[in-house]
Amino acid sequence: MKKKFLTGLLSLFMLFGLLSPVGAQASNEIEEGLIPALSDAFSADENVLNNHLLKMGFNDSEISDIPVDMKREISSKDGKKAASQKLDTTITVTDENGNEIIDRNSASVVMAANIKPTLSGYAVYSGTSNNGKELIYEVYSTYRWNGTPDYFYTDNLGMAWQSNATPTGTPNGQHTIGGNTYSNKVDREEVSGTAWLVDLRMGGSNTVQSGWGRQQLRYPASQDGMNTAIAVGYSHRWLPAWTTNVSLSFGYVGFSGNGKTDYSGRFNFVI
Repeated sequence: MKKKFLTGLLSLFMLFGLLSPVGAQASNEIEEGLIPALSDAFSADENVLNNHLLKMGFNDSEISDIPVDMKREISSKDGKKAASQKLDTTITVTDENGNEIIDRNSASVVMAANIKPTLSGYAVYSGTSNNGKELIYEVYSTYRWNGTPDYFYTDNLGMAWQSNATPTGTPNGQHTIGGNTYSNKVDREEVSGTAWLVDLRMGGSNTVQSGWGRQQLRYPASQDGMNTAIAVGYSHRWLPAWTTNVSLSFGYVGFSGNGKTDYSGRFNFVI
């Protein structure tokens, strides 16, 4: 009787082991090639975060430009970086009447001093959903000022994707200056894109300002191996008392209004 009881108890433990979520997660990580999330991502030293991002497929140059709060965000989830091509950034400047300025060097102090934000974009694959029918990506649009801008108004950040993507979950974003972090408020959510408000802060001449926006996208698993694109746009305000309107459509981010400088581009990655 005692032998039968022990045998039954052992079988029960084996059954629980097969059903445990830890086992399922490990299997998913092995099959998908995902790097497991850092359990202490939101408190870990930045060097630990950097090493983790290297394992996920980011290179040293990319890691050096990513704000630390975004490193924590990425490291807090299972995933691996999708192979992507960098943005080819273009610039459009409008005056106080909304007219495009051809001579960019005379447009504003910001342009004349060659102080401008650099745009980047990243996609992180994080597994499948809907019984393997959908591929999940965390997509990030980022900006980094190479110096302190001369004007501190509300800027706009936008991101748009192609029609084969479906946005899910709640987007978020942050702005970092001098070690302090502030939320980038979500301004618009469309089926084709997301936009954020960026509240620039006054800082010293060497103070770095950078930030990002994140949106989760899902793609049909039938498109595995196909190339797709994400459009990114950033509009910098250099006149007060004006507002910038953001246009989002599949594969396009646009801005309208007066007294601003717009930066736009896109990045591609393989689903």
